[in-house]
Amino acid sequence: MKPSLRKNLAIALGVLVSAVAIAQGISSYQLCRAGMSALLDLRLEQVAVRMRNGLAETIPATPSRGSQPSRDIVITIRRPDSDVPLRSTDPSLALPEDAAAGFSSEMVAGERWRIYSLRDAGRLIQIAQRSTVRDELERETALSTLWPTLVMLPLVLGAVLLIVGISFRKIKQLGDEVQAIDASHLKPLPSAGVPTELLPFVDSINRMIERLAQSIEAERKFIADAAHELRTPLTALQLQADNLQPHIYPGNQERFNELRSGIGRSSALITQLLRLARADAPLSGGEIEPVDVSRIVVEAVSDVLPIAAARGIDIGADKILTDKVAASGADVTIAVKNLVSNAVRYSPDDGTIDLHMRTQGNLMWVEVTDTGPGIAEELLPRVFDRFFRANLDVEGTGLGLSIVKSITQKYGGDAVLRNRNDGRSGVVAAVGFPLAEASAGAGRNVDNDPHTGTMTKSAGTDPYPHGRDL
Repeated sequence: MKPSLRKNLAIALGVLVSAVAIAQGISSYQLCRAGMSALLDLRLEQVAVRMRNGLAETIPATPSRGSQPSRDIVITIRRPDSDVPLRSTDPSLALPEDAAAGFSSEMVAGERWRIYSLRDAGRLIQIAQRSTVRDELERETALSTLWPTLVMLPLVLGAVLLIVGISFRKIKQLGDEVQAIDASHLKPLPSAGVPTELLPFVDSINRMIERLAQSIEAERKFIADAAHELRTPLTALQLQADNLQPHIYPGNQERFNELRSGIGRSSALITQLLRLARADAPLSGGEIEPVDVSRIVVEAVSDVLPIAAARGIDIGADKILTDKVAASGADVTIAVKNLVSNAVRYSPDDGTIDLHMRTQGNLMWVEVTDTGPGIAEELLPRVFDRFFRANLDVEGTGLGLSIVKSITQKYGGDAVLRNRNDGRSGVVAAVGFPLAEASAGAGRNVDNDPHTGTMTKSAGTDPYPHGRDL
């Protein structure tokens, strides 16, 4: 388990508060018992003084048996030369005459008593109380003082957790902002409201972001400049090859065609590099606009219909939504068309390609599902790496999915790719863009052909054999 500063601080403060509360409780308990004992002693002394001042006659000479409650004090007044008390609330209790003046604790009739003895004018006045009764009174009173501590301790612990949580909220916000940083979102962290202790950390991250942004911008400019510089000679080379083709000896046509294919692949790579540089470029405010994704999906399918029909591939969409996304129309087109063209490239003859649009949270997703060979699970984490190709048997540059990922992340969306989990081979590739304001007909299906206004199938006699819109 990873160490947590927030958890450690909360535990430390909780232990400290609990220890202080326990110490306070024990101290309050002991002080309360001592105070209650002194109060009970004062009561015994006051009663003795009142007996000396003339209240002794109020005590019956022969009290009835059982009239003395066990929790009450016992009063005995006697003369030193008499074995029988002059007055007593409990004549059966023989208090020791030799008890020391003042307070003492004695064993009488098998019980411990607290006795106050007062000698005055030839009389011995003794006021006694059972020690068990005193202990019970002291304990009850002392325990009552612990209730505030028992009630306040959970409240204080809760306040500690709340304060720690509030104190670390800024750290969590900074962590979320750092987590959101990528090549397309290199904004410095805000320093307003940041605690002084965190400012050096935030400043270090901002300097790192600045250096990273400069490095990425330099790489983007290099790719763009190199692609532009290479495009012109490659275009000239392509034109020269086209002009030279009629003059090639028939026996050399095959090698000449390989040369032209190489030039074409190089041109395609240059085009992809330019698209990658554009995808990596930071956004400007004017690029974001409400984009109708359904039109782009229709156009993407329309572009590959001839190839799909020639190979017997059944391509269609089971749901088209009219929701709009906030992005650049050109970028959304590149992303969607890339997924559709990949699906056609990797699907076998007589395969099936399904398009599906859905909204989840604040994103509009376009999913493309094919029946190709799929991708090895260990290679899936690398499919969006630049120049990575999972299947070397199929021609490509290894930049298409990287461009898609860069485009979607630039607008706060995402791109994902996974193998199918319905028992069939193939992959599910999806791009998500943030939703713009929902249109009046959001969520309705669109049924129109990319050319004539009616959505049709690319193969098969039934235009809707799967109940799809496309």
